[in-house]
Amino acid sequence: MASSVGIFSFVVALSIRKSAVNPANDICPVKFCGPRGPEIRFPFRASGFHPKRCGYPSFDLACNAHGQAILQLHSSQDFVVDRINYEKQYVVLKDPGNCLARRLQNTTFSSSVFVAQEYGSFTFANCSVDLSAFGIERVGCLSRGHHTVHVAPAGSFTWLLSYSLCHTWTVSVPVVPPPQYPTNITASVVLRWDVPDCRSCEKSGGRCGLKGSAGFAVGCFGKHGKQHANHVGLSKRAKLGILLGVMLPLLLCTSGFAFYLSSRGRVSGHRVENIVANVTSPSNPSRETPRTSNVVTGIESVKMESYPKIQVDDDGQVPRPDDNICAICLSEYRPKETHRTKCGHYFHAQCIDEWLEQDASCPMCRDPMGYK
Repeated sequence: MASSVGIFSFVVALSIRKSAVNPANDICPVKFCGPRGPEIRFPFRASGFHPKRCGYPSFDLACNAHGQAILQLHSSQDFVVDRINYEKQYVVLKDPGNCLARRLQNTTFSSSVFVAQEYGSFTFANCSVDLSAFGIERVGCLSRGHHTVHVAPAGSFTWLLSYSLCHTWTVSVPVVPPPQYPTNITASVVLRWDVPDCRSCEKSGGRCGLKGSAGFAVGCFGKHGKQHANHVGLSKRAKLGILLGVMLPLLLCTSGFAFYLSSRGRVSGHRVENIVANVTSPSNPSRETPRTSNVVTGIESVKMESYPKIQVDDDGQVPRPDDNICAICLSEYRPKETHRTKCGHYFHAQCIDEWLEQDASCPMCRDPMGYK
């Protein structure tokens, strides 16, 4: 019985755990293209790994042979996704060929999904001398032979560039206002997305996902197992889990105690049945002989009073700790109750007196108590 309750508890707990988790999380696990790559999850999806319902349109990423996550913007321009900030909703992009400066010359980064938070103007200079000693950044992948390409924010070092026989041009580059992200346009650019808006869900510790099997409505499936990003408190499933967590152990203890009592009752009942059977219809001839040789219907009350009496102490201690139940009335001995004995077996004084008035033998060992 206890094992059945244990199995039932395990099944219920497992079902609660399953129901408390957004089903979408079971089919949309987090994906990593490589050990140093960002985690890919909604609204992004890894092509060939996640089902389409795991991501939002135009947020597909592909894993290349180098373990990099690749985002394709408009005009088939591929960029390496170096970092994804899901709470602030921006991505940090790098050039697969490690020469982002070349792509800044003629690439338009804004699209229908990803846009720049802010644009900054930067001046490139192709000079006949190296100006790195003056603190101007050198663009190594654009520099060739005796010509060195430098870059600086527009307006910086204008006087120096004009005296260095440099050819200059200015480009507009996506940047993030400091101090959110350092500005290093030759290393990476930062783009943000506004739709779908999962910022409040992410801040609350939840995870965004598409609702249902159709459409692009977005829901927040949090750690509380409830579709409510801003909801504070325990969900109904969590409360049910706590309630069952308390009730199931109580049920198990109650069932175990009931099983113990029923087993004890069966043992005591079997014991009494044996006593009654021996008294009413003895089948052993060897035990029948003393009865026939000492035929006595009962014992006189005067003689019964001569049998020793013992009173149970205040702590309920009995002379025989392993025998704390009167075999006649099947009740446990209680403090200050009076017991009577003659043959080494103890009974309630009142119980054994009534017994001996009808039968002069011990109900336990069948010893003829009236003749000792």
